Amino acid sequence: MATKFDFKKSPDVNGTADKTTLYPKIVVAGTKNLENIADDIAKRSGFKAGTVIGLFSDLENLLTDYLADGYNVKLGEIGTFSATLTSRKVTDKKEIRSGSVHFDSVKFKPARHFVKEVCRKGEMELERADPAYGFKTSSPKHTQEERFGMLMEYLKEYTFITRQEYSNLTGVLKTKAAHELRQWFMEDKIKRSGRVPHVIYMAVDTE
Repeated sequence: MATKFDFKKSPDVNGTADKTTLYPKIVVAGTKNLENIADDIAKRSGFKAGTVIGLFSDLENLLTDYLADGYNVKLGEIGTFSATLTSRKVTDKKEIRSGSVHFDSVKFKPARHFVKEVCRKGEMELERADPAYGFKTSSPKHTQEERFGMLMEYLKEYTFITRQEYSNLTGVLKTKAAHELRQWFMEDKIKRSGRVPHVIYMAVDTE
């Protein structure tokens, strides 16, 4: 199956570009889940799909244990997983207690061989998406300051907000929504609870 692509506008961060530049981006065909992977492995090998799913479940548990214990995890020639931390910004490490440092996310660095193989196979069939496709862009209707005001008004009426709800409220796409919510959390303007993909954001207590 051919990989389709289209062009997106590059953001003009400094507002100095005379013309908008474009860059190519893959039009995602969908998402393959564990069941899809297990079925395909079963077709290529003597393993049953249920056995594959069981092994993946064990692998997932081991990955979380290793990463939580401070290890990086290298999966063959696929790549390496590593955990990241977060805390409020400080200029001196004495300004913050260890209890204020938290696990934040997990990064994945693909192995060079893995990237080469993806590119090699992808280059075989690459075609432009239907001209009518076009990538969605965040709504420019509100400034970031206005969006923060909208967020605060929302949190006055409701206990919490999710990234998807914030995206729907302000018209920004999910990546930008996640970035803004994370930024305000790091600035201690809002609180955060839960783990990805079930993170919620709440107003900071004023009492």
